[in-house]
Amino acid sequence: MLMASLLLSLIGGAEAAVPSSQEMVTIVDYTGKTMEVPSPVETVISLSSHASEILCALEGGDKIIGRGASSTFPPYLEDVPVVGESSYTPNIELILELDPDVMVADTMLSDDGREKIESAGIPVIVDRFSDPDRTIANIRNLGLILGKEERAEELADFIESYHSIIEERISYLEEEDKPVVLCEWGSPWKVATPGTSYGNKIMAAGGTSIAADETPGKYVVVSSEWVAERNPDIIVFQVFGKVPPTAEELEQTRDEILSRPGLSEVKAVKDERVYIITSGIVGGAPSVIGDLYLAKWFHPDLFEDVEPESVHGELLQKFLGLELDGVYVYP
Repeated sequence: MLMASLLLSLIGGAEAAVPSSQEMVTIVDYTGKTMEVPSPVETVISLSSHASEILCALEGGDKIIGRGASSTFPPYLEDVPVVGESSYTPNIELILELDPDVMVADTMLSDDGREKIESAGIPVIVDRFSDPDRTIANIRNLGLILGKEERAEELADFIESYHSIIEERISYLEEEDKPVVLCEWGSPWKVATPGTSYGNKIMAAGGTSIAADETPGKYVVVSSEWVAERNPDIIVFQVFGKVPPTAEELEQTRDEILSRPGLSEVKAVKDERVYIITSGIVGGAPSVIGDLYLAKWFHPDLFEDVEPESVHGELLQKFLGLELDGVYVYP
């Protein structure tokens, strides 16, 4: 009986241990939390569409066993079970049932939701996947848990090469040379302030947020009077949606902005410097494409030789084996 008990104990211990093909790696996420994650992971749940794209670019798409509803690119992700509309509304019961090696989410995940998942022994990586300041760290963290560090460095180098171009060319600008930018996030009058992902993008592309004196790190709701008084040079509107919009739909959105009551005398409207960008190129691996478009819109003379669409095609082909299809900006 004693030998049988010892044997069962040894078998149980072997099952609970990390497989010999894996090792534990240390990850520090955006929240500052440090966690141990097995590498290479065998199963991942990703509630962030941008994180999902990075995982796929790092050849880890087959590890994703659950996704947020917006994770529809690359297209094969649509075959993966949905475990929540987004990080804000995870199906915790289903996540626990799938029992992944690790879960990845953005900062919309609540502390309570994270605690419930972690209490079941599932590490949870929470990060800002739309923030240009976090892109490279996110790629390296996900490369580490996948055991794809070399691939992660290839992708990081590709992105950093274009970020370096932006940084070098805008480094000589005086403050008065930087356009004042109204960036609306998903709905009219919802404006990015410095410290938000979009606020950081505006600064990184050589612009000044129209809401520079508002509470940092927040998206604030403003009015036409507020915008007219501050008279932005450029307006950027981000469109959300699981289904990529058509050029006609993006044109319609732009026309609605150009015809808004109270904005007819605003410089951006008079000069028709109103641009529409889709969520597919503002976070994760393709975020550098959005950054290039912003830089070119803000400073067309400085980036006359840069073709974001061509870079986008190169990125998709090199890291996802896909051809560029669809419309991501207008005009």
